[in-house]
Amino acid sequence: MKGLLRKDLYLAWATCRIFLLMAGLFLVVGAFSGEESFFLIYPMIIGMILPVSLISYDERSKWNLACDAMPLSRATVVSEKYLLTLLSVLAVFLLTLLAQGLRLSGTGDLTPLRQLPALLLPLGLLGPALLLPVVFWLGVEKGRILYFVLVGLVCAVGVFFTSGTDVAAVTAWELPGLVLVPVCALVFALSWGLSIVLYRRREL
Repeated sequence: MKGLLRKDLYLAWATCRIFLLMAGLFLVVGAFSGEESFFLIYPMIIGMILPVSLISYDERSKWNLACDAMPLSRATVVSEKYLLTLLSVLAVFLLTLLAQGLRLSGTGDLTPLRQLPALLLPLGLLGPALLLPVVFWLGVEKGRILYFVLVGLVCAVGVFFTSGTDVAAVTAWELPGLVLVPVCALVFALSWGLSIVLYRRREL
């Protein structure tokens, strides 16, 4: 598991560096402007689709076939991607919290920080929960159309609820968003188990 995580971290920096830098840029811009919640959403979108992008590189390089020849169970391969997803979502969330905390520290009012978990965590958990089973079931290439449809829907929902609004303007979403966090966590866990079942049955 540790080796798989290290491999994916190296691959992410080698192949997805531009997206990681863009996510960092949006975090900085969001921290200084504080005008568009889209600057909060975009880094999370990158964080949640990063593992799927890495699966695509694995398939193109036939790494998934090599894994089948190694003493690695398919459950381990799937679990590593879900663990990477959790780490990615958590990293983006903490960095966003830090960036917004620095911005709000000058105002003396840190109340809007309470709204960030309700805004970001449901998106970060629900998106991969919908995407990953499709990818492990059909593969990135065969499931490309459905994959992009789901990505588009997740992104559209995030932008629809936040575009053109200030961070402080999403207060009304705080309570339902917080209620959704454990629900999305449960869906993520169920998705994890479903992906293991689907990938075990898949013929590479």
